[in-house]
Amino acid sequence: MIEMLKLASILILIIAVTAFKIELFYALLAGSVLTGLLFHHGMGIFYDFYSTLTNLNVLTLMVAFLFVFYLSNLLTESGILSNMLVSLEKLIGDMRFVIISLPFIIGLVPAPSGAMLSAPFVEEIGSRLGLKPEKKLVINYWFRHITEYLNPVYPGPILAVAILGITFKDLFLLNLPIMIFVFILGFVMFVLRLKSERANVDKATGKDVRVVLNGVLPILIAIMLPIVAKLNLAISIAISIILIIIVNKIKPPLLKKIIRKSLKYDILLLIFSVMVFKTVLENSKAIELVSNAFLEYNVPHFILVILLPLITGFITGITIGYVGLTFPLLLPLISSSGSVDFNLIMLAYVSGYVGVLASPTHLCFSVTQKYFKASYAKVYRQTIPALVILMCFAIFMALIRWYRF
Repeated sequence: MIEMLKLASILILIIAVTAFKIELFYALLAGSVLTGLLFHHGMGIFYDFYSTLTNLNVLTLMVAFLFVFYLSNLLTESGILSNMLVSLEKLIGDMRFVIISLPFIIGLVPAPSGAMLSAPFVEEIGSRLGLKPEKKLVINYWFRHITEYLNPVYPGPILAVAILGITFKDLFLLNLPIMIFVFILGFVMFVLRLKSERANVDKATGKDVRVVLNGVLPILIAIMLPIVAKLNLAISIAISIILIIIVNKIKPPLLKKIIRKSLKYDILLLIFSVMVFKTVLENSKAIELVSNAFLEYNVPHFILVILLPLITGFITGITIGYVGLTFPLLLPLISSSGSVDFNLIMLAYVSGYVGVLASPTHLCFSVTQKYFKASYAKVYRQTIPALVILMCFAIFMALIRWYRF
């Protein structure tokens, strides 16, 4: 019991720090220090800081994040993304598919508050369809976040793979049914009953196809190379960036501007703090001791794997928050004797993401709520049933797989 109380104290400290709007970086560092003290790790904390700082895998991970930010900003600042969306409207025609394609395409890259990039387009098309502000927000918000369950250019999957020791291909195949279900669920609940109108735009030409491919192909290259060719993520994204620069003949002044915009020191510090937290948990034997305590009191792994990420995702409002905070703690439950229970990974990821999507602290949600001037209550009346259905589907998928094997 004492080990479980220690774990609870660590989580309460982290939650309390974030509740006061203090950066998650400081919350994780505080959690690392408290973990070391409670589990008698002593001076080992300083060694863990040093070993993390000099760990090649951690440094590579941080470089990959920098390239992700650069790719995202390159697509937006160069105008490639906006041109692609205009051409998509011509190519697709049916307004129901147009209105979801814009946030979906933007969602392929982790642009900060990316839902705001598609919000003006959804606002315009939604007004043509006579949609209320809440419906516009829900469509924009839901379809913006569909690929983050498995997209290796997003911080959540990158960190999950690093912590769990699995491959991007593992995560992709594991969460692909979830992503497909999320798309179908969103279309049925939010889009299907909209009026099927044709877009009032010029006829599409071959140029529009080239414009769309120009924007989509580099993203697909960055996504697929780590999955298919098992290429290092940083190298994959670097290849995409180089292709964009060459094909679009982007000038050096813009490239320099994007470098400055992409140097997100706060995110890099957050990644470092997550890996420090993971290292301290492992080296202090905290994970092993807490895991043994859970087993001693017969707390079902199934319940822990759902509740911890769900609560943490709701509190932090970001994927990297619940992945970084709870996955190191859940690691001994998910992986034992050299084998990994992929169903528990799927449940942990989905439940945490459900918490993130329901969280009012999620940046995409809060900024687009102000943009569309939508009622929180009316938005939740539409999204909560969908999130409950999603969680039930994930549990159903896990049970089916367990029963089958």
